Amino acid sequence: MRFSKGNLSNRHRFFLALVVVLPLVVAAGKCSVFPTSDFLSRAVSLADVPVEMHRRLQYVLFVPLGAILVVLCRLTLGIRVLGPFRSILLALAFQITGILQGIAFLVVVVAAIVGIRPTLKAMRLPYFGRVSVILSLVSVIIVFAMLLASWVEVESLRRVAYFPLIVLCLVGDSFSRILVKEGPRSALWRGTMTILVGVLLTCLAAMPVLRQLLLDYPELLIAQIGCIVVVCEFLDWRLLQWMNPAVDNSEEPEENVKSNESDGMNVAA
Repeated sequence: MRFSKGNLSNRHRFFLALVVVLPLVVAAGKCSVFPTSDFLSRAVSLADVPVEMHRRLQYVLFVPLGAILVVLCRLTLGIRVLGPFRSILLALAFQITGILQGIAFLVVVVAAIVGIRPTLKAMRLPYFGRVSVILSLVSVIIVFAMLLASWVEVESLRRVAYFPLIVLCLVGDSFSRILVKEGPRSALWRGTMTILVGVLLTCLAAMPVLRQLLLDYPELLIAQIGCIVVVCEFLDWRLLQWMNPAVDNSEEPEENVKSNESDGMNVAA
Protein backbone atom coordinates (compact mmCIF):
# COMPACT_ATOMS: atom_id res chain seq x y z
CA MET A 1 0.00 0.00 0.00
CA ARG A 2 1.65 3.22 -1.20
CA PHE A 3 1.42 6.43 0.78
CA SER A 4 1.78 8.65 -2.26
CA LYS A 5 1.65 8.12 -6.02
CA GLY A 6 4.36 10.72 -6.56
CA ASN A 7 2.33 12.64 -9.13
CA LEU A 8 2.43 15.96 -7.30
CA SER A 9 5.38 18.30 -7.67
CA ASN A 10 6.42 20.63 -4.86
CA ARG A 11 4.42 23.42 -6.49
CA HIS A 12 1.37 21.16 -6.69
CA ARG A 13 1.72 20.33 -3.01
CA PHE A 14 2.01 24.02 -2.15
CA PHE A 15 -1.20 24.90 -3.98
CA LEU A 16 -2.92 21.86 -2.48
CA ALA A 17 -1.96 23.07 0.99
CA LEU A 18 -3.38 26.50 0.18
CA VAL A 19 -6.64 25.02 -1.06
CA VAL A 20 -7.07 23.04 2.16
CA VAL A 21 -5.61 25.45 4.74
CA LEU A 22 -6.95 28.84 3.59
CA PRO A 23 -10.65 27.87 3.91
CA LEU A 24 -9.90 26.47 7.37
CA VAL A 25 -8.23 29.76 8.31
CA VAL A 26 -11.31 31.68 7.14
CA ALA A 27 -13.56 29.33 9.12
CA ALA A 28 -11.42 29.77 12.22
CA GLY A 29 -11.55 33.54 11.73
CA LYS A 30 -15.31 33.41 12.32
CA CYS A 31 -14.81 32.34 15.92
CA SER A 32 -15.93 35.00 18.39
CA VAL A 33 -12.48 35.17 19.99
CA PHE A 34 -11.01 36.80 16.87
CA PRO A 35 -11.61 40.43 15.79
CA THR A 36 -12.45 39.21 12.28
CA SER A 37 -15.48 37.27 13.54
CA ASP A 38 -18.22 39.79 12.74
CA PHE A 39 -16.87 40.72 9.31
CA LEU A 40 -16.25 37.16 8.09
CA SER A 41 -19.54 35.88 9.52
CA ARG A 42 -21.39 38.50 7.44
CA ALA A 43 -19.27 38.46 4.28
CA VAL A 44 -18.63 34.72 3.93
CA SER A 45 -21.89 33.08 4.94
CA LEU A 46 -25.11 31.92 3.34
CA ALA A 47 -27.11 31.99 6.56
CA ASP A 48 -28.99 35.14 5.48
CA VAL A 49 -30.10 33.68 2.16
CA PRO A 50 -33.92 33.53 1.89
CA VAL A 51 -35.36 30.31 3.29
CA GLU A 52 -37.02 29.45 -0.02
CA MET A 53 -33.55 29.16 -1.59
CA HIS A 54 -32.18 26.78 1.04
CA ARG A 55 -33.45 23.72 -0.83
CA ARG A 56 -31.64 24.71 -3.99
CA LEU A 57 -28.50 25.63 -2.07
CA GLN A 58 -28.59 22.27 -0.34
CA TYR A 59 -28.20 20.51 -3.70
CA VAL A 60 -25.21 22.68 -4.60
CA LEU A 61 -23.50 22.50 -1.22
CA PHE A 62 -23.62 18.71 -1.02
CA VAL A 63 -22.17 18.04 -4.49
CA PRO A 64 -18.49 18.29 -3.36
CA LEU A 65 -19.26 16.09 -0.35
CA GLY A 66 -20.83 13.55 -2.68
CA ALA A 67 -17.74 13.70 -4.88
CA ILE A 68 -15.55 12.91 -1.87
CA LEU A 69 -17.73 9.91 -0.99
CA VAL A 70 -17.55 8.58 -4.55
CA VAL A 71 -13.77 8.99 -4.70
CA LEU A 72 -13.32 7.31 -1.32
CA CYS A 73 -15.53 4.44 -2.42
CA ARG A 74 -13.78 3.97 -5.77
CA LEU A 75 -10.15 4.63 -4.83
CA THR A 76 -9.68 4.07 -1.10
CA LEU A 77 -12.07 1.11 -0.87
CA GLY A 78 -11.76 0.02 -4.49
CA ILE A 79 -15.52 -0.52 -4.86
CA ARG A 80 -16.67 -0.13 -8.44
CA VAL A 81 -19.75 1.98 -9.18
CA LEU A 82 -21.55 2.92 -12.38
CA GLY A 83 -19.68 6.17 -12.85
CA PRO A 84 -18.09 9.14 -11.09
CA PHE A 85 -21.21 11.28 -10.78
CA ARG A 86 -24.27 9.01 -10.89
CA SER A 87 -24.40 8.44 -7.12
CA ILE A 88 -24.48 12.21 -6.62
CA LEU A 89 -27.31 12.59 -9.12
CA LEU A 90 -29.24 9.79 -7.43
CA ALA A 91 -28.79 11.46 -4.04
CA LEU A 92 -30.27 14.66 -5.44
CA ALA A 93 -33.20 12.67 -6.81
CA PHE A 94 -33.76 10.72 -3.56
CA GLN A 95 -34.00 14.00 -1.64
CA ILE A 96 -36.99 14.87 -3.82
CA THR A 97 -38.78 11.53 -4.11
CA GLY A 98 -37.78 9.80 -0.89
CA ILE A 99 -35.34 6.90 -0.72
CA LEU A 100 -37.69 3.90 -0.92
CA GLN A 101 -39.95 5.36 -3.62
CA GLY A 102 -36.92 6.56 -5.55
CA ILE A 103 -35.17 3.18 -5.50
CA ALA A 104 -38.33 1.30 -6.48
CA PHE A 105 -39.02 3.61 -9.40
CA LEU A 106 -35.36 3.52 -10.47
CA VAL A 107 -35.46 -0.29 -10.62
CA VAL A 108 -38.58 -0.20 -12.80
CA VAL A 109 -37.06 2.32 -15.21
CA VAL A 110 -33.69 0.53 -15.42
CA ALA A 111 -35.47 -2.77 -16.16
CA ALA A 112 -37.41 -1.07 -18.98
CA ILE A 113 -34.22 0.42 -20.45
CA VAL A 114 -32.41 -2.92 -20.24
CA GLY A 115 -35.35 -4.59 -21.96
CA ILE A 116 -35.56 -2.16 -24.88
CA ARG A 117 -31.86 -1.53 -25.50
CA PRO A 118 -31.17 -4.78 -27.46
CA THR A 119 -34.05 -3.96 -29.80
CA LEU A 120 -32.70 -0.47 -30.40
CA LYS A 121 -29.25 -1.88 -31.12
CA ALA A 122 -30.71 -4.46 -33.51
CA MET A 123 -32.50 -1.64 -35.35
CA ARG A 124 -29.08 -0.02 -35.89
CA LEU A 125 -30.27 3.29 -34.54
CA PRO A 126 -27.45 5.81 -34.05
CA TYR A 127 -26.53 6.83 -30.52
CA PHE A 128 -28.59 10.00 -30.59
CA GLY A 129 -31.57 8.03 -31.85
CA ARG A 130 -31.24 5.40 -29.10
CA VAL A 131 -30.90 8.02 -26.39
CA SER A 132 -33.91 9.93 -27.72
CA VAL A 133 -36.04 6.79 -27.66
CA ILE A 134 -34.89 6.03 -24.09
CA LEU A 135 -35.70 9.58 -23.00
CA SER A 136 -39.17 9.26 -24.48
CA LEU A 137 -39.67 5.85 -22.86
CA VAL A 138 -38.75 7.22 -19.44
CA SER A 139 -41.19 10.08 -19.96
CA VAL A 140 -43.93 7.58 -20.76
CA ILE A 141 -43.15 5.60 -17.60
CA ILE A 142 -43.32 8.75 -15.46
CA VAL A 143 -46.67 9.72 -16.99
CA PHE A 144 -47.99 6.19 -16.44
CA ALA A 145 -46.87 6.37 -12.79
CA MET A 146 -48.83 9.60 -12.41
CA LEU A 147 -51.92 8.00 -13.93
CA LEU A 148 -51.52 4.98 -11.66
CA ALA A 149 -51.25 7.30 -8.65
CA SER A 150 -54.60 8.84 -9.62
CA TRP A 151 -56.25 5.44 -10.14
CA VAL A 152 -55.13 3.94 -6.83
CA GLU A 153 -55.10 7.29 -4.99
CA VAL A 154 -51.57 6.87 -3.62
CA GLU A 155 -50.16 10.33 -3.02
CA SER A 156 -46.57 9.13 -2.47
CA LEU A 157 -46.50 7.66 -5.98
CA ARG A 158 -46.85 11.16 -7.42
CA ARG A 159 -43.41 12.06 -6.08
CA VAL A 160 -41.75 10.07 -8.86
CA ALA A 161 -42.77 12.86 -11.23
CA TYR A 162 -40.01 14.91 -9.60
CA PHE A 163 -37.36 12.27 -10.28
CA PRO A 164 -34.96 13.95 -12.76
CA LEU A 165 -35.48 12.28 -16.12
CA ILE A 166 -31.85 12.62 -17.19
CA VAL A 167 -30.68 10.81 -14.03
CA LEU A 168 -32.93 7.86 -14.82
CA CYS A 169 -31.63 7.68 -18.38
CA LEU A 170 -27.96 7.93 -17.40
CA VAL A 171 -28.19 5.24 -14.73
CA GLY A 172 -30.25 2.94 -16.95
CA ASP A 173 -27.92 3.36 -19.92
CA SER A 174 -24.80 2.73 -17.80
CA PHE A 175 -26.34 -0.35 -16.21
CA SER A 176 -27.39 -1.84 -19.55
CA ARG A 177 -23.96 -1.26 -21.13
CA ILE A 178 -22.16 -2.87 -18.19
CA LEU A 179 -24.64 -5.75 -18.28
CA VAL A 180 -23.62 -6.51 -21.87
CA LYS A 181 -19.91 -5.83 -21.39
CA GLU A 182 -19.25 -7.42 -17.99
CA GLY A 183 -22.23 -9.63 -17.21
CA PRO A 184 -25.13 -9.51 -14.72
CA ARG A 185 -23.06 -9.98 -11.55
CA SER A 186 -20.88 -6.96 -12.24
CA ALA A 187 -23.83 -4.85 -13.37
CA LEU A 188 -25.88 -5.68 -10.28
CA TRP A 189 -22.91 -5.10 -7.98
CA ARG A 190 -21.98 -1.75 -9.47
CA GLY A 191 -25.61 -0.67 -9.61
CA THR A 192 -26.18 -1.61 -5.98
CA MET A 193 -23.03 0.16 -4.81
CA THR A 194 -24.01 3.26 -6.76
CA ILE A 195 -27.40 3.31 -5.05
CA LEU A 196 -25.86 2.73 -1.60
CA VAL A 197 -23.49 5.68 -2.01
CA GLY A 198 -26.44 7.78 -3.16
CA VAL A 199 -28.47 6.71 -0.11
CA LEU A 200 -25.57 7.55 2.22
CA LEU A 201 -25.25 11.02 0.74
CA THR A 202 -29.03 11.49 1.00
CA CYS A 203 -28.87 10.63 4.71
CA LEU A 204 -26.03 13.09 5.23
CA ALA A 205 -27.97 15.80 3.41
CA ALA A 206 -30.91 15.19 5.75
CA MET A 207 -28.84 16.13 8.81
CA PRO A 208 -29.83 19.67 9.89
CA VAL A 209 -26.51 20.22 11.66
CA LEU A 210 -24.51 19.44 8.54
CA ARG A 211 -26.78 21.59 6.35
CA GLN A 212 -26.40 24.55 8.70
CA LEU A 213 -22.64 24.03 8.89
CA LEU A 214 -22.30 24.32 5.10
CA LEU A 215 -24.55 27.39 5.05
CA ASP A 216 -22.47 29.10 7.74
CA TYR A 217 -19.11 27.97 6.34
CA PRO A 218 -19.41 27.79 2.52
CA GLU A 219 -15.64 28.24 2.28
CA LEU A 220 -15.35 24.57 3.27
CA LEU A 221 -16.39 23.65 -0.26
CA ILE A 222 -12.96 24.78 -1.46
CA ALA A 223 -11.29 22.62 1.18
CA GLN A 224 -13.35 19.66 -0.05
CA ILE A 225 -11.80 20.05 -3.50
CA GLY A 226 -8.40 19.71 -1.86
CA CYS A 227 -9.65 16.64 0.01
CA ILE A 228 -10.54 14.98 -3.30
CA VAL A 229 -6.98 15.55 -4.55
CA VAL A 230 -5.59 14.21 -1.26
CA VAL A 231 -7.63 11.02 -1.59
CA CYS A 232 -6.54 10.54 -5.21
CA GLU A 233 -2.86 11.07 -4.43
CA PHE A 234 -2.42 9.61 -0.96
CA LEU A 235 -5.35 7.27 -0.26
CA ASP A 236 -5.58 5.21 -3.45
CA TRP A 237 -5.45 1.92 -1.53
CA ARG A 238 -8.27 -0.21 -3.06
CA LEU A 239 -8.75 -1.97 0.29
CA LEU A 240 -11.91 -3.88 -0.68
CA GLN A 241 -11.20 -4.37 -4.37
CA TRP A 242 -11.38 -8.13 -3.89
CA MET A 243 -15.13 -7.80 -3.31
CA ASN A 244 -15.77 -6.69 -6.90
CA PRO A 245 -17.10 -9.54 -9.08
CA ALA A 246 -14.65 -10.75 -11.71
CA VAL A 247 -15.42 -9.83 -15.32
CA ASP A 248 -14.50 -11.69 -18.48
CA ASN A 249 -13.47 -8.67 -20.51
CA SER A 250 -10.71 -6.31 -19.49
CA GLU A 251 -12.03 -3.17 -17.90
CA GLU A 252 -11.67 -0.01 -19.91
CA PRO A 253 -9.92 2.70 -17.90
CA GLU A 254 -12.46 4.96 -16.29
CA GLU A 255 -10.42 8.02 -17.25
CA ASN A 256 -11.24 7.40 -20.92
CA VAL A 257 -14.74 8.74 -20.81
CA LYS A 258 -16.76 7.75 -23.81
CA SER A 259 -18.38 10.36 -25.97
CA ASN A 260 -21.87 9.21 -25.02
CA GLU A 261 -21.12 9.64 -21.31
CA SER A 262 -19.75 13.11 -22.01
CA ASP A 263 -22.92 14.01 -23.84
CA GLY A 264 -25.01 12.71 -20.96
CA MET A 265 -22.95 14.63 -18.40
CA ASN A 266 -23.30 17.86 -20.35
CA VAL A 267 -27.06 17.41 -20.56
CA ALA A 268 -27.26 16.64 -16.83
CA ALA A 269 -25.27 19.75 -16.04
